[in-house]
Amino acid sequence: MTYQELLQYLFDNCDSNFALFQKSLSKSTYISIGVKTPVLRKLVKEHYKDSDLKLEEFEHHKYQEVDVLYFGIGLSRCKDIDEQLDFLLKNLKYAGSWAITDLIGANLKKCSYEKFWEFFLKTNDDEYIYTRRFAYVFGLKFSSDKRILDTFKYFKPNEDYMVMMAEAWLLSFVAIHYPEEVYDYLFKCEDDTLKRKAISKISDSYRFSDEAKAKFKSLR
Repeated sequence: MTYQELLQYLFDNCDSNFALFQKSLSKSTYISIGVKTPVLRKLVKEHYKDSDLKLEEFEHHKYQEVDVLYFGIGLSRCKDIDEQLDFLLKNLKYAGSWAITDLIGANLKKCSYEKFWEFFLKTNDDEYIYTRRFAYVFGLKFSSDKRILDTFKYFKPNEDYMVMMAEAWLLSFVAIHYPEEVYDYLFKCEDDTLKRKAISKISDSYRFSDEAKAKFKSLR
């Protein structure tokens, strides 16, 4: 399958109503063709080995589904986590919505905390919004490792909304394992938006008791 054949397949299997829904949900400036995630995953699985499907021919910053496939195929072609992280460092600048960064994790091979931390330090202050977002989304995989608490000191006031939401998401995951530490952080947190979003995510999670949720809600 060539890139043009892939693109034609996407348009032949699109849903205009889903495209509108996806566009409103992703908040992306990219065109949403309207192809659902299971179809995209199936395409990656079936075609990542196709020698005719050349990544350099993919059009970036245009179609959301194309960039999702670009990352899925590119990561699947890497032989180990080191190659994958190198691929991400070079290519995350092409990510243009949370729908892309939040799906990447499913394609990653087993990674140590040390490799994550090295990657985090390189990306949490990147010029590209979705590179910064992925730095925190990647951290979700290590929410039970107490060293993940070190990421909190890198949270920035008045951060872009998409990055801030990833920070809130990470806080809610870490709170499952270290509730007191997250409570103490939110108690002192001067970023009211981050605090509210993190508490909201904790409140919406089934992983917390009503008592725990009430304690966090008291910080509002």
